[in-house]
Amino acid sequence: MASRSYEVPNTEKRMLGAIPGESALGRGPAPAGEYSRHEYDQPAAGWGAARSVGLVLERAAEPLEGMRALFVMNHENGGFDCPGCAWPDDPGGLRLDICENGVKHVTWELAPAKADRDFFADHTVGELAGWSDYDLEAVGRLAEPLNYNPATDKYEPISWEDAFALVGKTLRALESPHQASFYTSGRLSNEATFLYQLWVREFGTNNLPDCSNMCHEASGRGLAAALGTGKGTVDLCDWEAADAIWLLGDNAGTNAPRMLTWLAEADRRGAQLIHVNPLLEAASRRTIVPHEFVDMATFQTTETSPCAGTYWWRHGTDAWRRKSGLRGGGKGS
Repeated sequence: MASRSYEVPNTEKRMLGAIPGESALGRGPAPAGEYSRHEYDQPAAGWGAARSVGLVLERAAEPLEGMRALFVMNHENGGFDCPGCAWPDDPGGLRLDICENGVKHVTWELAPAKADRDFFADHTVGELAGWSDYDLEAVGRLAEPLNYNPATDKYEPISWEDAFALVGKTLRALESPHQASFYTSGRLSNEATFLYQLWVREFGTNNLPDCSNMCHEASGRGLAAALGTGKGTVDLCDWEAADAIWLLGDNAGTNAPRMLTWLAEADRRGAQLIHVNPLLEAASRRTIVPHEFVDMATFQTTETSPCAGTYWWRHGTDAWRRKSGLRGGGKGS
């Protein structure tokens, strides 16, 4: 079979970051000028995080629904799981168990913006391919079924009846049901997922991954073979009983802000907290956990490590280093 070369367009190369000297698209809003990096000596979270949450709610233009959502996020009874991370719900029913990124995720779901037919009439697919992920997200969710027209390079609205007819015609034209693969979001409701998989199996194939499959099936099979379980082996009850907690390559304040509450709890009962990371993140040194109301009111740093400083691995050496003097009043090492 003759091979056919395919020249990747410059726009696609930029999306992949494949053009030397040019920043990649699709990585979020591009700030004006060069990216900057500087020392940060303020504690993480605290009133800065509270102010950021307020600004997120203000930008979302959904003050009432946004505030209501904050008080039911990550609650087992009458609430919902934050779509941002997988940190477990607090068994004590902690209120406002949230972080800035979680609030952003929720307000995106509440956003009334829609990518309607007028939007697609004004923009070609070639043009949209050059937009960043952030700008595309800000347009809003799809408002109706669309069909791509290669003659105009635009998505054009079609009726639901025509959309279903087009899907049915395409599926019936396949030589085998196994030539089709059906994909959906892992956040689809249980009820919708049940109907979806019934339909696909009735069609005659098992090719129905969702994004949870795509993300976790490979790691789950590997972990099950190696450890006997397909997911993490540590539960919150283990955390509560641990005498020492090692954080390896995890920036709690950035990647798992809700963990800060549990780090503060572990520090109060005397557990040893050891951070191993070439990045000296602010939250591993000084932080004000918003749930610690006395610390918030008095602007006092919440202890998230029992040492006067933070342990970390100095990249490129073969020894442990200890950064001292970053926070006084520690309990020693």
